[in-house]
Parts: sequence; structure tokens; C-alpha cells
Amino acid sequence: MKKLRTLAALGLITVAIFSTNYSAHAEQKTNINLWPKAESPIKDSAEFNARLETILQKMTLEEKVGQIMQAEIQTVTPDDIKKYHLGSVLNGGGSMPNRTDNAQPKEWVDFLDALYIASMDTSDGKQAIPIFWGTDAVHGHNNLTGATLFPHNIGLGAMHNPELIRQIGAATAKEVRATGTEWVFAPTLAVAQNDRWGRTYESYSEDPALVAKYATAMVEGLQGKPNTTEFLAEDRVIATAKHFLADGGTEGGDDQGNARISEKELVNIHNAGYVPALHAGVQTVMASFSEWNGEKMHGNKYLLTDVLKNRMGFDGLVVGDWNGHGQVPGCTNDSCPQAINAGIDLLMVTYDWKAMIENTLKQVKAGEISQARLDDAVRRILRVKMRAGLWDKKPSQRAYAGDKSVVGSAEHRAIARQAVHESLVLLKNTRQVLPINPKHTILVAGDGADHIGKQAGGWSIWWQGVADAKENFRFPGATSIYSGIKTAVDTAGGKTLLSVDGSFTQKPDVAIVVFGENPYAEGSGDRDTLEFEPAKKKSLALLKKLQAQDIPVVAVFLSGRPMWVNPELNASDAFVAAWLPGSEGAGVADVLIAKADGKVNFDFKGTLSFSWPKLPLQDVLDKQHKKYDPLFKSGYGLTYQSGKAGPQNLPEHVAGVASDEPQDIKLYVRRPLEPWHIFIENYERQQILSGAFAALPKGDVKIQATDKDVQEDALTFTWKDTWRAGMTLESGEPLDLTAHMKTGVLAFDINIIELAKGGVSFKMECQKDGCDRVVPFTMAARDLIGKGWKKIYVPLGCFKQEQDNFNATTMPFALEVGGAGEVAVANVELLIQTPKNVPLLSCPDYKTVSVTPDLLNEWWSIDWWLPRHQQKLVDAKAIAAKGGKIDVLFIGDSITQGWEKEGADTWKKYYTKRNAFNIGFGGDRTENVLWRLQHNAVDGMSPKVVVLMIGTNNTGHRHEDPATTAAGIKKVIAELQQRLPDTKILLLAIFPRDEKPDGQLRQINDKINTIIKTYGDNNKVFFVDVNSVFLTKEGVLPEDVMPDFLHPNEKGYDLLAKALEPHLQKLLK
Repeated sequence: MKKLRTLAALGLITVAIFSTNYSAHAEQKTNINLWPKAESPIKDSAEFNARLETILQKMTLEEKVGQIMQAEIQTVTPDDIKKYHLGSVLNGGGSMPNRTDNAQPKEWVDFLDALYIASMDTSDGKQAIPIFWGTDAVHGHNNLTGATLFPHNIGLGAMHNPELIRQIGAATAKEVRATGTEWVFAPTLAVAQNDRWGRTYESYSEDPALVAKYATAMVEGLQGKPNTTEFLAEDRVIATAKHFLADGGTEGGDDQGNARISEKELVNIHNAGYVPALHAGVQTVMASFSEWNGEKMHGNKYLLTDVLKNRMGFDGLVVGDWNGHGQVPGCTNDSCPQAINAGIDLLMVTYDWKAMIENTLKQVKAGEISQARLDDAVRRILRVKMRAGLWDKKPSQRAYAGDKSVVGSAEHRAIARQAVHESLVLLKNTRQVLPINPKHTILVAGDGADHIGKQAGGWSIWWQGVADAKENFRFPGATSIYSGIKTAVDTAGGKTLLSVDGSFTQKPDVAIVVFGENPYAEGSGDRDTLEFEPAKKKSLALLKKLQAQDIPVVAVFLSGRPMWVNPELNASDAFVAAWLPGSEGAGVADVLIAKADGKVNFDFKGTLSFSWPKLPLQDVLDKQHKKYDPLFKSGYGLTYQSGKAGPQNLPEHVAGVASDEPQDIKLYVRRPLEPWHIFIENYERQQILSGAFAALPKGDVKIQATDKDVQEDALTFTWKDTWRAGMTLESGEPLDLTAHMKTGVLAFDINIIELAKGGVSFKMECQKDGCDRVVPFTMAARDLIGKGWKKIYVPLGCFKQEQDNFNATTMPFALEVGGAGEVAVANVELLIQTPKNVPLLSCPDYKTVSVTPDLLNEWWSIDWWLPRHQQKLVDAKAIAAKGGKIDVLFIGDSITQGWEKEGADTWKKYYTKRNAFNIGFGGDRTENVLWRLQHNAVDGMSPKVVVLMIGTNNTGHRHEDPATTAAGIKKVIAELQQRLPDTKILLLAIFPRDEKPDGQLRQINDKINTIIKTYGDNNKVFFVDVNSVFLTKEGVLPEDVMPDFLHPNEKGYDLLAKALEPHLQKLLK
């Protein structure tokens, strides 16, 4: 999910180290001797190893391949576990057992018990090998409702307290065990080097030494100390060191991007946490989505096998990340021998595991994956399972299983609260505003004040976190920052006022304003600048408003990274970096609010583990780089005891500050720019582009970074044999394009490589909830086949209809395609003004398109539509030549054409004897029927009745305004009356679409019907609504009548014919 970013140098150093070891990229030379030697501290007994080998030797090929697969829990049943011998399952962010929102510990345990029992079933003669379940518990058991949520790692880094880290790990392990789960995907050992990265908050520090200290502490907290009785005991869990390697070192802070760094930097900075983790006995390592100098980590044998397993002695298992193998060149989500051969032992294949098993079996049999490599992977998985004692008891019989009392326990919340107040960093404290006398009247303002989701950040209940303050109920037992302040103040006899916008009737003595970043995770948090609230500074306005009323202002800043906040610092008397404190907001009050006697309750202890930027674009900022000039150095942090005030009058008008005027918006320039992400999709699946390549499982839709002017500055999108597919630029943050829509253009470069059997359109989203606008390009594109790169300018007005509002767009560009083709695009921008003297793409006028006759020029219609029209003319003339006649003429779209297919038997029964003739054309809209009528479609005919139904494709293809479609229908009626003046017209209400009455397309059609009902005069035009025959009493459209909720089947046509019969009998008299 990606990125408007400037390319900031990462301080890259190209080091040529001559060695005999080479990566898959021939030009990249490596030196294994740069890497530290290590070994596992765990010495398994001879008996242990003999038991392992006995199990391995008895396993069939199918069992072995099943063991190396990890499936998402929503895709598996106990029967699947037994049948396919799956080795592991996971729950993605927000995925809960049985798709139950707010699933309780017992539901988790019962679900896992069922899977475990199936995995241990030997009734088919296969081995009993227990399944294990992995979960992302990155700041507590964050997927579990009611769990203790500790501060995210960036806050923990500010504590500089390894012992408290160890306690957090142990507490997390107990709460995870309450759900029966044995394995967590933590800790993250990234050493984040670019704060624009959306996962910066998952990093403890920019300092490799601190990450190394914390690696030991967290692994031991989660797993217990190796070679002691606490190691992997029932109150501990299997830990995962992730993401190997250099996930925090990518160019531009691009999530899942490319770390263009030397091997020396890879070793000294990014590997710093892994050796201590290995020495602490970490049992699993997760491969990174990212690349090292252009080579995907999931396919990097040198780093996964030669370095990690051989040089550093790791004897546990390497697990892939979420379909990360599918990003390896030549792989898809359901096939990737390259990743297995590189050293991935357990594939996190999520949804496509059945196809992956089938493909992997073939690849082992064909020798693409050696039996030795497969055995090594399975051996590592068995070793970890045996060390964890998974054979001993089913999940429900283990310690803490189903125990609600351990989840969010007072003991754990106390640990989290301590972590909160130790992580707070005081950046400024003028006039000694802090600590605050609790007997005062205190205004608590800002959108983060009473918003637990915001203070918790991403990976909290849901993957992207909880963005709505109204959903505090999702965090039972948690305390918002405001609630913590209120409790402390009420106890001392003071008064608190909660007002998000800062309004009040009683002037407060002091104001605490809580604001900051909204929740995000992974690539959705990637940014192009470190400026907080660029251009539209609503939080700054609130601070200034309070300051202007001579109210002392304390700013509490929630963020997952250091940010440029000079204006906000200037507008505050005190400024606290609170990071993402988690569920225990009271920890903030512990430090900000004094005791009842006015004395300090807790002094500030936290100091920065990341340097704080002086400029908005100062994203690579740590002591490792030459031009180190931060606003606050790593290690900075004021205390009450020191009495220091911090900076005053910081410069606000500096290079890189965003303008508040609407500007050109770059969406894709060499890569997706923040906050945009490239996706590919079809009707079944959507997949993000991470790195240089992505493909949907069937291989029919692919995208790859290719070269236009420089390396990988374009995207080549390929599709085949698909009804509909797409390449989209999307974001979780809505974009206001109101100003752009007036005079702007969508500008981009395009190269139509192949399109003879396909089509392409451009699409934008005007609002969420299905408001898409499409501009056709197929005919123009076919003229460009093979002509190389062309610059296209599409007026943004082409996408806008009168009723549209583009003030919250999350998909500003998409290619909508079908058939087969290959198209490359580059340099996608939204320009606020149309450039002078450039050719603009012509587009339909949405106000008049429905009444302007035109051919149906869709990719799927070009080959047959005009020939069908011509053939129908021939057929009609043939009837006349034989002395025949046409008494009933059916005109319409695919529903009318369907009388020749699904409705054929019914047609024969009811209409053949009535001399009926069908000129329904699939895909037709009103303008296409008009074109056919004006091109001889009814010439020479004199039917008694025309049965007309048209307009549903105006709705489906364009989401057209009902009045516009109705105008097109009115024009069709007028054209028919001109050409067939003696014919009666039976105008049918447009049939219902969508399954339920509240469906968007159903509602549009209903509005059209309300208008066209008035066209019936019961003289020449007779309006009939037979829609009720298709619907249940509740208005539901059954699949056994219209399987796709649009086209009738045999039953549907029979219902239609019976409903039409009395009307036709009357009109044919």
C-alpha cells in the first residue's frame, strides 16, 4: 500500500569487496568474512535429534511439502489441516477466529484446538505433527480485544530500559498464551535510517547499539532464557527476529523497497540486532519484503543461507512474510521454488496455499527443489516445534489457555503504564508550565485527547489501527490520555474540561492539546516529507487559538517518528513527544500532572532514540551520516530537575515547507509517491506491488517495473484472457481534488505495446462507496500500438459529473482493462492547470452522451457488435423477402439479447408464433440503440409492438445520473415514433440490479424508472413495471432468477414472459 516523495540520499557508499561469493546479481560482489560468526546457544540432545530424524524419515513427500506452508486462518478448516498436512497457520492483522469480531480467548483456543487435533490425527497412517499458529503481537497481543497494548517500539527505545523490555516480552507472552497461540512475529529489529518509512515506529532506534541491547531483552522476555527451565515454557512463546535484512534501510524510506547500501553497512548497522537475538536463542527469523541492491530478500540465498544459517549458525526456521515470495522475479503467490531454494523454510502463503502445495510437489519431483533442501526446511520446522514442546499437550491444556484474567491484567497494565511514562520525551518547557497543578482547571483538547485508537497507532485490533475516536469501545480496560488526566485531577480536587476543538465557556488555567499522526501500518505510513500536517495545519491553528487567549499550552504529540514541528513547538509553552503510548494513557498524566501538594509525581526519564529533524526533508538523520545537523540530537530530553526550557522562536519558513495553495500532485515518478500505492486486481483478487514485480496467482495479470528514461522509472502492466482487470493507484488518506477538477489535467506517459485483443480505460474515484468515473481510451489506444511513448493529457473534467464531489478521493488514477494487452505508464501527475498548447484527450460529454448516437466501441464489442448489426439487417430483409412480417420487435441490451440464449426455449414458446424479432445487443447503452436506429435497424419494418428496455448499462458502465439516462430513453422513444409511427411501444421498467434494495445500482435504476414512468401515455407508449416478479417480498433479488444479479436465467425469462403476456395480448389485439 505508496508514496509523493523526494529522493533523499541515504548516504550510500559503493564498496567493491573482492570475493569468490556472488549474489544472484552478477555485479554485486560479496564478502562472507565481513559477517560475524555465531552459533545457537541451544544444544539438543542426541535423543532429541534421533527422534527428529525418525519423524522426518517417515514423512511422505506430501507431508513434507504441507509442513512448509503457512495458511491464513480464514482459509483453512480442520479437514484441510489433516488432508494437506499444513505445518502452520497465522492470523493477519484484524483476522480473528471464525471471522468473529471481538473474539474472546476461549474462541481462539477452541479454534486452535480443532486444528491441532486434526494435525495429530494418525487414522490415515500419516505422522502426528502438531500445527502451530503465528500472530503479529508487536506491542502486546494487539489483535486481541482487551489485551494490554504497550508503547510501540519507538517509544520503548526512548526508555533506554532493557529490563523493562524483558518484562514487556514476558507479559506479552502470557497474554498470547491465553489465546492458545504459541508463536509471535516479534521483535522487529529494524534500525530505521529514514524516518519517512511507514514502519519507523516499529524500530527501537536509529542506533544499532540500542537495537542490539533490546534484541536480547525482548527475545528473552518472550521465549525465556535459553538453557534454563523458563526457555519456551508454557508461559512463553516462540519469538521471531524480523525483518531480515535492512528493512529499515531502503532508499527514500520506501516500505518493501530497495536498500542500496554496501555490505559493510548491511553488517554494521542493519545486522546489529540479529546476532544478539541468535545468542538469546531466537527460534525463527522472518525474511524482509525489501531488496538489497535490487535482489529481493525472499530470493537471496547468499543472505538467508550462506550468511544467516551457515556463517551465523542459525538453526531455527526462516519464515517468509505475507506472500513475500510472490515478489521474487519469476514467482507468483502460488509458485516460488526460488524462495525455497534461497532458504525460506516456511512460506507465508496465506490464501493460495493449495495451489502452492500442488506446484511445489511438482517442482520437487522435477528436481527444481532438491529433496535435501526440502528436508532441511522440514527439519528446521520440526526442531522448533519439538523445542516448544508442542507434542506434549493440545493448546487448551497448556498454561493460561482461555484465561481471560491474564488478558489486560492489572499487573500487565502497570508494566505498560510504567513504559508510557518512561518513554515520554520533554522537548520544551518554558515558564515551567509543567508539571501542572492538579487543583487547576485544565482544558484537554485535540483530536487525540480521548482517542485510544490514535494513541495506540497501527497494529491495534486492526492492521491499520482504529482511526475513529468513537470506537474506544474496541479497547476495553484501556485508558485514554484524557481519562488519565481527569482521574489524576479529580482526585486532587481540580477540574478538567474535554473539548476537541478547544472551545470553552470557563477559561482554563492551562490547556493540554493532544494531537499527532493518525494510525497507519507499513507502506500506508510512508511519507514524502517529515513536515507534520503539511499545508493544512489544523492542529497548529488550535494551539495558536489557545495561545492567543493567553492560556498556557502543553502540546502532547502522538507520532510514529520524529517530525518537523517547528511551528507547533513555537505555538506551545511545553511540548512532549509521547510517541504511540498504547492502551495505558494514564501514563501521560503520571508525568504531566503534579501530586496534590504540587510536587513532581514522576520526572521525565525518556530521551530521544531517534534524532529530531531541523528541516522537513531531513529524513536521513543519524550519527552514521556525515551531514548530521538535527534540531535535537539522539539522547536529547529535558527533565524537571534540570529546569531547562528548550528552544524558542524556531525558524518556520525553511526549505521544504509545503504551500497551502493547491499544487500539482505527483502520483508516480519513478515509483509510487507518498501516500500512493500500486495495486493490480481482477474480480477475484487484489495485490499490492511491492518492489519490481507482482502477479496474481493465475499469472493472467502482471506488473513489473521497467525502464523508460532511467532504471525502473516505468510500470509495464500485462494482462490476458480476463474480462476485467486493473492497475490502480490508491491510498488510505483521502485527497481533496476540488480545485484540480476545475482546470486541471491528468498527465502521464503511456506506451501501448499490445492491445489488438484488449481494451483500456482511465478511471478515477470521486468518493468512496462506489463512485467511479471512467474515460474510454480503447479506440485511441489502438491507434498508438507500437508507436512508443506518448504524453497523454486527460482533462479532469472528463471524470466529473455535476453531482460529483472530488473532495475525498483515494484512487486518483487507474487503468481499467480487459481482454489481453500490454501497456506501460510513467510520470503520472495531476496538474492544477492545463498546460498551454498540448493536445487534450477528447472525452464524452456526460451531459449529452446518452442522447448522442454512437457505436459501442468497447474492447469486448468491437469484433462482433457492428457485424451483428449488419447481420440483423440482412435477417430482417430476408423475412420480408419471403413475405413474412415482424409483429413484435424486442429492442434492448444483453437482457434482450439473452432471449437467444438462456431465454431461447421461452422465446420459442411465447414469441415465435407471434412473428417476434430480437435486436437486443449486449452492452448497449441508450446512445448505441440510437445509432442503430439511425443506421437502418428498423427500416422496412412495421411491427405492431416494440418491447423496449434500455438503460441498465448507462448505470452499470457510468453510474450515470438518472435524469441523463432517462433523457436517452426519451430520445430512443422519439426516434422509434419517427421511424415507426404506427407502432405501439411497450416500455419496460429497467430491471432490478444488485442483490438487495439498498444496492447502489438498484437505487439508480429505481430513480430512472420513476422518471420514465411518466413517458407512458397509454396511447402510443405503455409503461409496464414487471420487476416484482423477480423479487422476494423483502426486495431481494434471488440468484436462482438472476445468478449475477443482472441477467435472467431460464427461470427468470419464464417469469418475464408470463408477466408480459397480458400486456402483449392487449396491445396485439
